[in-house]
Amino acid sequence: MTLKNHISAEDSIKLHEVAKTIFKAKKTTLLTGAGISCNAGIPDFRSDDGLYNIVKAKYPTSFIKGQDLFDISLFRNSTTLSIFGTFMEGLYKHSLRAKATETHKFIKTLKEKNKLLRCYTQNIDSLEKSINLNCGINTAEFNEIEHNSNKLFRENWKSLDVVQLHGNLHKLSCTQCFSHFEWTPQTQLMLEQGEYPECENCHLKYQERLYSGKRLTGTIGILRPDIVLYGENHPQSEILAKGLNIDLSMRCDLLLIMGTSLKVDGVKKLVRSLSKTIRERGGKVIFVNKTPLSKQWAGLVDYEVLCDCDDFVRALKSEIPDLFLTQEQLDSKKLAKGNSTMKSTINVKKECNKEVKKEIKREVKKEILADMKSESDVLTPPTTPSKNRTVLLPKSKPSLKRSFGENKPNNLPSPSPSFSEDIIKVESDSDVATDCDDDVPLKSFSTSELNRSSSKRIKTDDTLAHSQKRLRV
Repeated sequence: MTLKNHISAEDSIKLHEVAKTIFKAKKTTLLTGAGISCNAGIPDFRSDDGLYNIVKAKYPTSFIKGQDLFDISLFRNSTTLSIFGTFMEGLYKHSLRAKATETHKFIKTLKEKNKLLRCYTQNIDSLEKSINLNCGINTAEFNEIEHNSNKLFRENWKSLDVVQLHGNLHKLSCTQCFSHFEWTPQTQLMLEQGEYPECENCHLKYQERLYSGKRLTGTIGILRPDIVLYGENHPQSEILAKGLNIDLSMRCDLLLIMGTSLKVDGVKKLVRSLSKTIRERGGKVIFVNKTPLSKQWAGLVDYEVLCDCDDFVRALKSEIPDLFLTQEQLDSKKLAKGNSTMKSTINVKKECNKEVKKEIKREVKKEILADMKSESDVLTPPTTPSKNRTVLLPKSKPSLKRSFGENKPNNLPSPSPSFSEDIIKVESDSDVATDCDDDVPLKSFSTSELNRSSSKRIKTDDTLAHSQKRLRV
């Protein structure tokens, strides 16, 4: 995968996978090289303004190669030793003015997020120290702890953020007693001129033996930059081996290799050990550099990203911005997100309530219309009769004149006659009539009252008929 201004869809998917892997990793081990310091202001070695050309300008008659400046064989010749001193002083001067890059800050971010297990670096510029990362191994302190307590050694090793595999340019060490010293303006001036200061410790011991009359042993060492050269035994090899075993047992789940082509033998062994252990436990290995890996690393690296290291970090910031925010920024972001979510929820609820009310009104209206339609289609059943219902008769004034024996219709019901026709027969001149005054108003009667009145009239008729019969006899 190559990062450019416009990357393909496939590379974009892979970049997202890489960013997701870094974000989810709990313990990350880094291996860094010179590629992370190119943007720090330190000049490279081979350009027109590089350190190799600066050295050649001061020593035009020398035919030393750039790679020979980092080889132990240069101590065999006084000329090459002087060139080495001038070259290292120029590199030290540039490292003082250099500033930490985006990649260095990324390492600091991993530490702040408690994701950094250890950073192994091949660089000697100590730029990690400028951003308050704990780097460098105090050999005397570690050796003393190692002999006394493994527990103290483990604690001291875990306190290291950055392990400098090739030494520290910002320290000077004696070639005889291996004591460490800081740079001073005097030592800096001497090295710039190709000269080397003597070791103070060796000089004191020499004076003591000389004044006490003892036999002089050894020589007085000189101070040189505390870096590891090609062909030189590593003075901290035992400490590094023991510390590496501790890191292998810490269940690291990500190895991130940045800014190195992995061509140094010692670094190759380190990467193989870390990669094998991490991948066996389900972890991932990510390689980031401008130049691709050789085929010998097939099966040991999961993702290969070909780009500048700082560009890769910027891409991570766009993919996983939360990783680069402080805890305060994350808290304020969550708070702002919560407030906006609450406001949007309230607005949504209001809109939903309005819609619900409208929908309820529509449904109620539909139900009312449906009920009205169904009622019009179904016949209404008759009302249930009740007791003692009042019947209203017409307000007209009918005539109440009645005469017995005439064939006039009777509005009131009459029972069947209880006497024979012979008995009931009455002469026409003896008919009895009951007259009522036409002016008497007729009031309303209930059904029960009408029935009672009719029964009374029937009894009256029977009495009259019987009296007529008795008179005739």
